[in-house]
Amino acid sequence: MSFHKVFSIVALAACCALAGLAPAQAEVKSFTITAGPMGGDWYSIGGAMGEMAKQAFPGAIVTVTTGGALANIAKVNAEKADVGLSMAKLYAEALAGKGKYQGKKMENLRAVAFLAYIPMSYFLVKADNSLASIEEIKAKKMPIRILTSKKGSSPSLAAELMLAQYGITFDDIKKWGGSVSFVSYAEASNLIKDGHADAWVGPMVSAIVELTTTTKMKQLPVKPAFLEKLQKDFNYATVMLPKGKYYFVTQDTPQMAEAVIVITQKKLGTDEVYKFTSELMKNAARIQGIHKTYSGFNPATAWQNVGGPLHPGALKYYKEKGFLK
Repeated sequence: MSFHKVFSIVALAACCALAGLAPAQAEVKSFTITAGPMGGDWYSIGGAMGEMAKQAFPGAIVTVTTGGALANIAKVNAEKADVGLSMAKLYAEALAGKGKYQGKKMENLRAVAFLAYIPMSYFLVKADNSLASIEEIKAKKMPIRILTSKKGSSPSLAAELMLAQYGITFDDIKKWGGSVSFVSYAEASNLIKDGHADAWVGPMVSAIVELTTTTKMKQLPVKPAFLEKLQKDFNYATVMLPKGKYYFVTQDTPQMAEAVIVITQKKLGTDEVYKFTSELMKNAARIQGIHKTYSGFNPATAWQNVGGPLHPGALKYYKEKGFLK
């Protein structure tokens, strides 16, 4: 073999080696989104975000799975999902190792966007139910059959904490001959329609709105003093439900609420998160149209109210657009 041929082979090998060392943006081959239970708005948002991910990462296998605010924090942190829906308060608690995450800091998390404040614990019973207040449940030790969303979801936690303000635990309800069931939104709607449950404690997602159009319902409001305590002790927000928001809101009524956010892995690349954030904001109208809760979703303010640090990829997008200085 001639000197020139040997030199060329060595040079080519060196170039290949150097190329291997050079930084390159890895192609995204798969992308997983963890959303919410079937029949809920988060399930619809997850589907929409799945379509956005396909635009952001052409050719990638995009998977959307069911989940809940609590479960999604753990799934994203453990790299079982790239992106998920959760709540700002839970994100803050997970980073700090507080609340439901006491002593279990979850650091592989960063925020992407704030979507909306969502009232968490509408307490709804059929209009002909004799129950007039939440206080009566404890006073009469009523064997009420309560439905809330799946275990591991933010609404089920909110329901538990809200009832605790009245000195009521899920176990108490069971002792009094009642029940607490953790079901999908669609299941909740059907169970109440069919007379197999008495109350829904959770958000007004699409399946529950549909229930209220076919079955006359009434709301039992939460005492304002308890809302203040929930805000102080557990970082829930308080929002005002204006009279007429739904037919059963007969006067302006304060309600506990949480900030819905999109989270991602801290470990995910800046470019990857930037591309996903760009598609999410480009399709803001699609999020706004899923339910009136999200009608105010605004890319210009989506960097606010997230409960903790933004991912560098999301931060890059907001700064590039001039939304964040």
